[in-house]
Parts: sequence; C-alpha cells; structure tokens
Amino acid sequence: MAPDKRSLHLRLQEYCDCYMETDPRKELDLISKEGTPSDVTGDPEEVALKFLSLAILYGIKESAKSFSVVRTGGKINLNIEGAGKYRLPPPSPALADQLFGVMRSITHLELGKGTEPFSLGIRNDRLELGVEFDSTDGKEILTLSFPEI
Repeated sequence: MAPDKRSLHLRLQEYCDCYMETDPRKELDLISKEGTPSDVTGDPEEVALKFLSLAILYGIKESAKSFSVVRTGGKINLNIEGAGKYRLPPPSPALADQLFGVMRSITHLELGKGTEPFSLGIRNDRLELGVEFDSTDGKEILTLSFPEI
C-alpha cells in the first residue's frame, strides 16, 4: 500500500464529512472502549483523526463551548463544556499520545504551551475553532474551542 500523502488537516476534514450523519457519541464510546483495534485500518494515526473528528462533531451537535483532553501522568480525561461540564469516556493513553501528536502537527505548535486558530472545512461550510496546548503542574491539556453560535 502506498503511503498517504494527503495532509493531516485534509484527512481530519474528510473524517468529519464521512461521520457527519452518524451518532458521534456512540462512535466515541466504541473507540474509547476498544481503541485502535476498533478501526478497520488498525492505524493509530487514522484512529486519532477519527476520534478528533467525532469529538468535533459531538461538540457541534451539543453546542459545546470546548472539549479538552487532559493527561495527568497515565490518566486521561475527556471533558466537554457546554450548557454544563461533563465527561465522555477517555481515549487510551496511547490514543491520547496520537491525538496530541496529530493536533501539534496540524497546528505546528510543536512544544509546550501555545494557541492557534484552526479553520476546518466541513462540506460546503467551515468552522473556526481555537486550539490550545497547555502544560502546568504535570498536566498536559489539548483544548479545542468552538465559536459561539
């Protein structure tokens, strides 16, 4: 199989388009429970892109303000802030590593703290997100912020 030469950003957009009509919560639960083996590709990077797209779609569906992946040592939390604050089943530590890596690669925020605007094309429209990385007190946090609608 030839290596995929499309950018991570484009592939993330394609996953958003592909999963637009699904139940993102159900899919997120499956990935969180089964990890990389839940995907036909078995590729950790592809599963991370799929997870991110589903989390973004879930955030849109729930009118969320943001979602955050919080890593403290080996413990991972997935937090959604919308009308209230709640948690979804977290990704595995290995998948969280991939999530951080994919978003750092897309935004070019390679180390430490940083913020970057992020435009995501979805079908015939686009979504302007904010991406933030933070590292404090042994916590590493990836936050995607949604625009107010």
